[in-house]
Amino acid sequence: MTSTTAIDAASSFLLQSPPGEVNDCFNDIRVILADDAALETGILPALRQYNQEQMIVVDLEGKSVLVTDVSRLPPPRGSDEDVERHLDPRSGRSFILDHMKPAASDAQPHPVHDETEAKRAKIDKLLEAYVKNHYSEGTSGVWPLREGAFREIEPEPEPEPEPVPEPEPVVEAEPAVEEKAETVEEAKAGEEEKEEETKEEGEEKPESEVEGEAAAEADETKPVEEEEAKDAAEETPMAVDTPAPEPTPAPEPKKVDPYLPLVSDVFGLYFVGNKYNPNNYWTGRWRATYIANYETSTLDSKVLITIHYYEQGNVQLSTTLSSSQPLPSTPEELIAKIKSSEASIQSRIGEIEGQLSEEAFRSLRRTLPKTKTKLDWNRISAYKLGSELGGSGRSEA
Repeated sequence: MTSTTAIDAASSFLLQSPPGEVNDCFNDIRVILADDAALETGILPALRQYNQEQMIVVDLEGKSVLVTDVSRLPPPRGSDEDVERHLDPRSGRSFILDHMKPAASDAQPHPVHDETEAKRAKIDKLLEAYVKNHYSEGTSGVWPLREGAFREIEPEPEPEPEPVPEPEPVVEAEPAVEEKAETVEEAKAGEEEKEEETKEEGEEKPESEVEGEAAAEADETKPVEEEEAKDAAEETPMAVDTPAPEPTPAPEPKKVDPYLPLVSDVFGLYFVGNKYNPNNYWTGRWRATYIANYETSTLDSKVLITIHYYEQGNVQLSTTLSSSQPLPSTPEELIAKIKSSEASIQSRIGEIEGQLSEEAFRSLRRTLPKTKTKLDWNRISAYKLGSELGGSGRSEA
């Protein structure tokens, strides 16, 4: 068996531990695996699940505090996730929980919302009195709930940096081009005048000679234009690359509390009653969860009962009862509703046990012989099948 398979099997055994016997199961598993380092690392998720599902009770500075699946606070950003904090709403403090021991430490104040806390405290006070009156070793707690009970606080918005003025773009000046002395039209007009003058003088020039003169004039004009464009380009200032301004560093965010108290009308009522009697070979646990939703006016409940009896055997009773009913309007009526519901559950369990005793267990008993009397096994050699067992004979001396 590989180490991973062994850890998975050990975790499964641990999650099925009867009430108050998780340490005995852990010690037995520890002897079997013989690898403390691998066991402590691999078994931690199972221990965390067991402690939260079974609603273990830890001591926090002399006070009994309940651990549930909603008491755990999410880790703040940038913190070590192995350090797990839970909330005790009654004292308004959070604490670090070590699942291996288990033990609570490093209690710190936790912010609460005044209006929500006033509602929660009133329900908690009535629930605490009810649990102490009905459970000899009971512990209770009330948590405000909203989508997982808690959410991380939103960081304060960072101030926007002042806008840095962008450098004005350098516009390149277009080179100034001097007006040509002669435009094309003026040149044509001049040529026409020359032709007329030539005709008047009676001297005619051939066409090839006229074209040569025009080409010569164009060649004389071209270098002059190129030189003027070059001078204008030298006079135009070149665009110089302006260095980009350094970005203004953003101010460091302020250190704020990692949790934001909720304004909630949904409360989770949790309590557990433990009864351990190892001298008489039995243990028991009663777990109850009631979700009071004042937004929808509903009361959802779930009760889990686990009993282990192991004198000359191993018998466990595991019962889960769930229900949903209208929510009373006042905390006093809410606790009265819980009391009535639990009394009904106990009556139902009593009826089931009576049926088991009269029907199921009776069918498992050994039936009496035909004589309707118990057989004396010490005198079995003295019986005759035909006479004694038939009831008509007599036994030998």
